[in-house]
Amino acid sequence: MEVTNKKSPTPVELIDWLNDEGVIDLDWDFPEDGDLFEAGLDSLATVRLVAAVEDRFEFELVAEDLTRANLATPTTLAALIAARLA
Repeated sequence: MEVTNKKSPTPVELIDWLNDEGVIDLDWDFPEDGDLFEAGLDSLATVRLVAAVEDRFEFELVAEDLTRANLATPTTLAALIAARLA
């Protein structure tokens, strides 16, 4: 799924995009509030995630953004991206 620059993705769009980017392999029916860490988001995948988000949405994530709470689920990650794009 294509997520356009500067548009905040929905959690469902984010799930598709994370799969397309090869950040993490999520089932097609992965829940919007599913735990990304339990699904395999480890330290290497987190680095890939940060790089992909920064590249796609053209902003830099700072240390305060990189909390487990912000990266826990597609919903919380989408909210972080939305807040940074606002």
